[in-house]
Amino acid sequence: MTRETALSLILAGVVGVFGYRLGLGDAPVIERVEYRPAVIQDDGSVIAERDPTPPDAPAPHRIPRGNVEVRRVEVEVQPDAPGCPVCRVDLSLVRDDEGGQRVIASSPNGSILRALDVPILPGLLPPPVRPWAAGLSYDPFGGRGGVWIERDVSRFRLGADVQQDERGALRALVRVGWRF
Repeated sequence: MTRETALSLILAGVVGVFGYRLGLGDAPVIERVEYRPAVIQDDGSVIAERDPTPPDAPAPHRIPRGNVEVRRVEVEVQPDAPGCPVCRVDLSLVRDDEGGQRVIASSPNGSILRALDVPILPGLLPPPVRPWAAGLSYDPFGGRGGVWIERDVSRFRLGADVQQDERGALRALVRVGWRF
């Protein structure tokens, strides 16, 4: 192996590691979901206990096809009327297949009379993935045009160009790049 080849491989490795490290900045940030005890506030409202272990049992209600359960909440309510038993309400926050979030409510020992979901701050959903790009190219020095297409595959960007060469014939180029 020649010295130039070895240096090229080392340079490619350094650029690859540097590009990978730069690309970590656009990685999603995971919500902190450690255990928190319930807190009863002065007005009688309760900040729910948070248990970070995912439940083993399926949701207590039907989750529509295409929806993903994001969070599950269980509430027990003692009605103010004397002699009324405790009522349990199960809630699931789901991400629907239309790009939004909804709440599903059910009760194993009561009937849901009304359910209202008021989005105060819309949830931040990831942008749609658009792995393809295409366009026109122009050589300002030679006055020749061309077309190109690219596709992102994981951390790689694959591309192809078709251009005119100096004699007017078509010339094809292939590109492989590192996305960061």
